[in-house]
Amino acid sequence: MRAGKLLLNGLVIGAVAWMFVHGTETGASGLLPAHARAPISTDPGLSALEERAALSPSVDSIGKLASAYLEREQPGLASAAIEKASPAVRATPEISHLYARALLHRGKVPEALAMARQVEAACEATVDAPSGKGACPGWLLARSARQLAFLEEMSAAGIEDPAMNPDGAREAYDRSARQIRFVAMR
Repeated sequence: MRAGKLLLNGLVIGAVAWMFVHGTETGASGLLPAHARAPISTDPGLSALEERAALSPSVDSIGKLASAYLEREQPGLASAAIEKASPAVRATPEISHLYARALLHRGKVPEALAMARQVEAACEATVDAPSGKGACPGWLLARSARQLAFLEEMSAAGIEDPAMNPDGAREAYDRSARQIRFVAMR
């Protein structure tokens, strides 16, 4: 009996010594994948866009910066850049369209739908304006109509976050792609 206890104590002390020498882990594991941990601002072109937007926040500079963030799958940064812009810049249809895209990528479909409707209303108002001054470009009319159709299908399907229901988002996209929309231009 005594020999059994000595043997058991020896095994426990040996296991503790082995764990002390070798450790319990091989190293700290990251919470995010390696590509997500990499800094986003290593691109000199992006740094130049950020500097230009900070020094002169115009529609062009904020739009280019927000587009660059969206291309790099950083909708939170795109939203932040747009939200920090002046109200006059945020009110333009081009920036509102980018903001709706950023909201969609952040999983805020109802807010994105409301913003897309504002873009459509602003563009319709400029198309109907007699002077034609400040009219939305044709690419924006087409993109906003397409975006609005997709967001309406997502809303009709009850999808508030496309990341939570990717199959439903894909079906909503397919349904919106089947619709034919005409954009009247003068």
